[in-house]
Amino acid sequence: MTEFLTLISPAEARKVFFSHLDFSTVESESVGIRQALNRVSTEEILASHPLPSFTRSSVDGYAVKASDTFGATESMPAYMKVAGEVEMGARPTNKVEPGSVLLIHTGGMLPDGADAVVMLEYVQQTREGEVEVGRPVAVGENIIRIGEDVKEGELILAKGTRIRPSEIGGLAAFGILSLRLFRYVVEARPFCKQNSAP
Repeated sequence: MTEFLTLISPAEARKVFFSHLDFSTVESESVGIRQALNRVSTEEILASHPLPSFTRSSVDGYAVKASDTFGATESMPAYMKVAGEVEMGARPTNKVEPGSVLLIHTGGMLPDGADAVVMLEYVQQTREGEVEVGRPVAVGENIIRIGEDVKEGELILAKGTRIRPSEIGGLAAFGILSLRLFRYVVEARPFCKQNSAP
């Protein structure tokens, strides 16, 4: 028996469906993202810059050269000089030199010379200006590189998308505070009726 059905993915089916709809007569308006919940976008939005736009730490800890930590254990720690701290929201002024570390907080910009971050839990302060690292880290460990979340030019909102809290957060991360939406509101319906109490 010959095959008479051609199956396509749900995403492809949705694309075909929307290609046959005429949205040209539907009015749109510019709306602030705080009022956009459950509305539907009329435009696609591309990322204007990579996210993150700089390499940053994903943990609280110390920015290091990973090679300086190789072989470090709790019983045989690596001793490092503390060369300063990375201020939140500021570009680091100090560089990580061999044998030194910089205190860094979650989201802080990775300083020049560093290629990993050791979590605070694996670092002990021994004396003023010195710490011991009790665990090795690999290159790239505990850091998020430029564009790792979103690349520049990547689609962040497709036309016809219903705006949920996650879309609002994503738009805000790019500094987008308003967008064009269809004038009607899509109501969220429950999956099943709730039984009323007897």
